[in-house]
Amino acid sequence: MRCEKFKDSNGGWCYTNKQGVTKKLLVNLETNQPYKRDEIIQNECKFKGKVFTQYRYDRPFSMYEKDSWGIMCKVVAKTLPREAPGYKIPTPAVISFSGGRTSAFMLKQVLNAYGGKLPEDIKVCFANTGKELPETLDFVRDVQEMWDINIHWLELEINDESPIWSQKEVTYETASRAGEPFDELIIKNQMLPNLHRRLCTIEMKIKPIERFMKSFGYEEWYSVLGLRYDEPKRVSDSRKQQQRYINLCPMYDAKHTNEDVLDFWHKNNFDLRIPVVDGRAAAGNCDLCFLKGTKTTLNLLHEKPELADWWIEKEEIMGRKFRHNRPDYISLLDLSKDTPKDYIEDESFTCFCHD
Repeated sequence: MRCEKFKDSNGGWCYTNKQGVTKKLLVNLETNQPYKRDEIIQNECKFKGKVFTQYRYDRPFSMYEKDSWGIMCKVVAKTLPREAPGYKIPTPAVISFSGGRTSAFMLKQVLNAYGGKLPEDIKVCFANTGKELPETLDFVRDVQEMWDINIHWLELEINDESPIWSQKEVTYETASRAGEPFDELIIKNQMLPNLHRRLCTIEMKIKPIERFMKSFGYEEWYSVLGLRYDEPKRVSDSRKQQQRYINLCPMYDAKHTNEDVLDFWHKNNFDLRIPVVDGRAAAGNCDLCFLKGTKTTLNLLHEKPELADWWIEKEEIMGRKFRHNRPDYISLLDLSKDTPKDYIEDESFTCFCHD
């Protein structure tokens, strides 16, 4: 079966799906080629001006244009200036607070730039997965209370009726602590997040914050990320993204590094109660996140073997691993029982869940 794009006898672009159905493709008027990801749709249709993401080979373009394949696209920010250096960030904006030292440092700099009180149209959000360590939740509470900041604690909520995907606002006292939002996500999708499909980041952090901002009527806004000057690739990747929000990285613009962050917390009157190992809080974010390197995971399990229980249970229920290129969590737990060795650190990965 020919599952690829091709030109028909009239020179039009088409595609035949796995079921043998052939339909035309909407093409880019400038290149006369099928649209590529992140290209702006120029055709006169309901999607004009939006950003193309992919074709849909399971449905027609519309009820009136059934001979063409459907498309998926997204809205991108058009009216906001893309360049906004400095800690006095423009509005409307959302500060994505991960519950770590770096993003808390950034939050403090923004707060200082505004004279100790944030404008109403700058929201601070902490997206809780239920798998953060208690120390992380304590730290978010401390930041909120010590600096007198209104932090919105958000959790994914999956409903039986429309809207299926939503978020709820919780507090330090009511926040999930046993992986409940993560459980709901796995049950709904009947799959584990993995290196290629990081559903956890998208569905439990990015989208809840996006829906939260849209609930205030914002169509476009700035998203402020705690990415440092010593993380140039992550900064570059974030700035290339085209969304209805524009990513800002004020720490990078101010040339603040991890050394600046650690020095700040060393002098501060409270701190995140997670030890710094090799310049970072290895146990930050989701406790045994599959994006952490094997050495980091083994050391965490050696200190707190009970952390493995939830991850082992999910792999056993789903009959597969979170990460295909290393042992499952029950094997990692067994390996961690030995005296910690200088394990070779395999590649760790980054995501929205920054320090």
